[in-house]
Amino acid sequence: MTRRPTGPGHRAAALILLALAGCFPAPVQLPIFGDCEEEETPGEAPAFAPTYHRDVRPILERECVSCHQDGGIAPFSLDGYDEAAMWGAVALGAIEAGHMPPWPPSSCCLELRHERRVAPDDVEMLRAWVDAMTPEGDPADAPPPPPPGGLSRVDLEVEMPAPYTPSPSVGPSDDLRCFLIDWPIDHTTYVTGIDVVPGQRELLHHAVIYAIPEARAAFYELLDDADSEPGWSCPGGAPQDADAYVGGWVPGAAAHDYPSGLGREVKPGSKLLLSAHYELSAGPAPDQSAIRFKLDDSVATPVEGAAVVNPSWLVGESMLIPAGEADVAYSYAYDLSAWLKLGKTVTVHDVALHMHEWGSSATLGVIRGDGEIECLLHIDDWDFAWQGEYFLKEPVELRYGDRLYVECIFDNSAGNQPDGGEPQDLWWGDDKEMCIGSVLISS
Repeated sequence: MTRRPTGPGHRAAALILLALAGCFPAPVQLPIFGDCEEEETPGEAPAFAPTYHRDVRPILERECVSCHQDGGIAPFSLDGYDEAAMWGAVALGAIEAGHMPPWPPSSCCLELRHERRVAPDDVEMLRAWVDAMTPEGDPADAPPPPPPGGLSRVDLEVEMPAPYTPSPSVGPSDDLRCFLIDWPIDHTTYVTGIDVVPGQRELLHHAVIYAIPEARAAFYELLDDADSEPGWSCPGGAPQDADAYVGGWVPGAAAHDYPSGLGREVKPGSKLLLSAHYELSAGPAPDQSAIRFKLDDSVATPVEGAAVVNPSWLVGESMLIPAGEADVAYSYAYDLSAWLKLGKTVTVHDVALHMHEWGSSATLGVIRGDGEIECLLHIDDWDFAWQGEYFLKEPVELRYGDRLYVECIFDNSAGNQPDGGEPQDLWWGDDKEMCIGSVLISS
């Protein structure tokens, strides 16, 4: 059974795009985007016999070693000839299957910045090297290593208030924890770049950072104070404060400045909220991760966070995902006409999707006023552990009459239970499921 309900829009606190009451978007017949077909471009096999140092090492250093190194979160290292020769065939298989490097977005929507995909010619180079029994070659032939990624400058570094030793809270090996961190700047400033420095690279699997305004921070301070350990358990993160979103991090993703001219305002008195996902297969250890910021006192284009979500889903069991059902879809289209004045526009710079461990695929898009459909972000094989944010290579302008659209498909069948137990009915909740599209916008 497939459920594909839609619903009327109304006011939802802290969700900027749903800020006005009385909006009733027209129902959307699903699926509107259909199956997203990936375009595969074949690579060209090398006309010479590749060696590790000259040909393969640069590929691994550029695409793999940020995670696949001693002390990294990956299960084995590729940082060195012996390791690469041992695991080369396994790595090649994962790349050919599309599992590595982790890059969930489909390539059939808009182009994204900082894509992590191995070029087809590089795949053919790796295949030729593995087929040739992984010859080492001469270390003197190795080209210079790639320049280290990172922010162009670091103006502020803050860390978790105290070390925290994670323990399983969601399933047998995952812990999702939130931490409040004081914002020390005494004047309004703009975040123009962000990076996370894990205290335990083997444990921290992803992180999301919010700048909670002073007026809303008291709620989280109560949660923090009520827990005897640092922080508090937060399986759902802080979706009710999606407008406070600043940035995110996943292993292997190099830090980057925001695109030129963009900045996220943070006012004095704010609190940083770090939502951390720990993966504990390597065993527990105390973590005190840090966050680095590039800051500017003014920017050409201030951006703010916003979420696309049906407010009715947050009430009771209206977003029901029945036990045993493998294909349950929910969608919502928000009409911007009630929010945008005629002739005015907003621009989308950054996109993200959020579901939990029963999600199977999701789409964020625009339904234009003339009926044209534009896909902003599509993730065909959802993996909760690899959710992230994505800056668009070319920003998208939204006009009066356009609708922002989010679609989530869930699998609550017996074979898709994260804890291995029996399926249970699910609905909206921190420890159940969610369906949120997020954007960074300017007006």
